[in-house]
Parts: sequence; structure tokens; C-alpha cells
Amino acid sequence: MRIIAGLIAVFLIAFSSSVSLYSQLSFNDALAKAKSEDKMIIVDVYTDWCGWCKKMDAEVYGNSVIKEIVEEYFIFVKLDAEGTGSITYNGKNYTGESLAAYFEATGYPTTVFLEPDGKLIEFKYDTHKMKNIPGYFSVKDFKKILKYFKDGKYKDSDLSKVV
Repeated sequence: MRIIAGLIAVFLIAFSSSVSLYSQLSFNDALAKAKSEDKMIIVDVYTDWCGWCKKMDAEVYGNSVIKEIVEEYFIFVKLDAEGTGSITYNGKNYTGESLAAYFEATGYPTTVFLEPDGKLIEFKYDTHKMKNIPGYFSVKDFKKILKYFKDGKYKDSDLSKVV
């Protein structure tokens, strides 16, 4: 019986550490937390049916190195691009679907970065002005992307030179 209890405890600890990044913050709570902690926000725009979103969750956001970087320097929030609940952003009301459209997410997964005050971060990729990063990335490339934003390189460097 003690062995079973021990195995359950180990499983619960492992499971809770693997989902700590997905702390179910609402979008509005993430905005408030980012402002109070002076951290940028990573918005993971996804859909329930998206296979690449699930792969990104498991392989990239589930990676211990990525989790460590995100938890130290960012606030992480998921945005269901087909969500219908009410979200207030920049004084306007949105649904998940309309906010994803505002962020110009046209495929999934899409990653959006916001300043601690909630302002959308625009950056350059191959000299084009961008509001988001579409698609799946390997752990290696996503680590470079996180560093690019964490270090403020988006202010004066082109992301295509990093990834």
C-alpha cells in the first residue's frame, strides 16, 4: 500500500510540474500579473483541433529548459482562437476569436508577445513588420526567440537574423 501511495505522490508531483506553465490564468489576469511583476506576456494562440498546437505544448512548452525561461522572464497565457468568452484588452471587449484576429493569427499555433503593460510588441522578420510568430518551432529555435524578446532585441534587430 505504501508503494502505491508513493507512486501516486511521484506521479502527482511530476504531473503538476509538467503543467505549471499552463496555470490557467485568464487573459485579463495575465495582463494584471504581467504589469505587477513587470514581465512580458507570451500569448499562445491555439485551437483545440490543432495537431501542431498539441505538439508545441508537449515538445516545446513542456520542455524543462523552455519552462524555466518562461517562468522566470514571462507570463504565459493561452488564447483559444475559437473562444467565445469575454476578454477586455486595451479598453475594448473581445472574444478569443476576435482577439486572435486582432493579433493577426491566421494559423495555429501562433505566438504573440506583449509588453508588461499589455502593448502588442511589433518586430521585424526579414525586414517585414510582424505582430506575431506563426507556426511550430523546435526547442532550439524557440529558445532563441525567447532570448530575442527577453533581451529586448526586438527593438532594433531583425528576428530572421536570430532564428
